[in-house]
Amino acid sequence: MKKINVLVLCIVLSWLPSVFAADIKVVTEEYPPYNFTADNKITGCSTEIVQEMLKRAGITYSLNAYPWVRTYKLAQEEPNVLIYSIGRNEKREMLFKWVDVVAPYDVYFFKLKSRSDVQVGKLEDAKKYKIGAVRDDVRAQYLEKNGFDTAAMDLVPNDIPSIKKLMAGRIDLIPIDKLGLAYLMKQEGLKTGDLEEVLLFKDLSAGLYVAFSKQTDDAVVEKCKIALAEIKSDGTYDAIMKKYTE
Repeated sequence: MKKINVLVLCIVLSWLPSVFAADIKVVTEEYPPYNFTADNKITGCSTEIVQEMLKRAGITYSLNAYPWVRTYKLAQEEPNVLIYSIGRNEKREMLFKWVDVVAPYDVYFFKLKSRSDVQVGKLEDAKKYKIGAVRDDVRAQYLEKNGFDTAAMDLVPNDIPSIKKLMAGRIDLIPIDKLGLAYLMKQEGLKTGDLEEVLLFKDLSAGLYVAFSKQTDDAVVEKCKIALAEIKSDGTYDAIMKKYTE
C-alpha cells in the first residue's frame, strides 16, 4: 500500500510544475483597435485572437493592460509572461520567445494635409522635422536605429498625445499604423481626412506579434504556436479581424 501511495505522490509532483507553468500573466497596452479597454474589459482584435489561442492551448491566464514601458519591462524580467501586440525587430529578437503575427501592421509617417512645407520622399528627409513618437515603442526604436536623435523627439506614453499635437501643428510628423490611426481619430472625434501618409516604413510593416518572456517553458510556447496556426487556418482569425476593419 505504501508503495502505491509513493507512486501516486510521484505522479502528482511530476504533474504540478506543468500546471504552474501554464498559469500565464498576459500583458498588453492601450493600443486600439488591437488592444484597449471598453466597459472595464480589455478587448480589441489582437485581444480576441490571443484569448482564443490560449483557450485552445488549454492555458490559464490573467490579463492586464499597462503603459507600454511597464508592459515591455515585465515581459523581459518575469517568467511566464505573454506580451502582445508587439513589433518584432533585430533589437528585440533575442529578448523574447516569439509565437507569430497576431495582427497586420502597416506603418507610415503621417503629416497634416495642409502642411505643404513638410516634404518627405525618403527616411533621411524626416530628420529635419519635429517627430512625435511613443517612448520605447518599436517605431521610435526603428528611427533611433536609422540615425534619428530620440532626445530631440517628442516622446509620449501613447499615440493619442502625438495625434493631437500633430493636428495642432506642434509637431510635424508621427509614425503610426493606418488601422490604429483611423480608430484613434474616430474615438477622439477628429477627421482622418486632415492627415495624409507620406512614407511607408517597409521594415516595420510586417505585423504585430505574440511573444513570451525568455523564462517561459518552451512547451507552453509551442502549444500557442499550434493553436494560433489553427485559428488562422480555420477562418476564426479572418472573422475576428473583419469585425475591426469594416
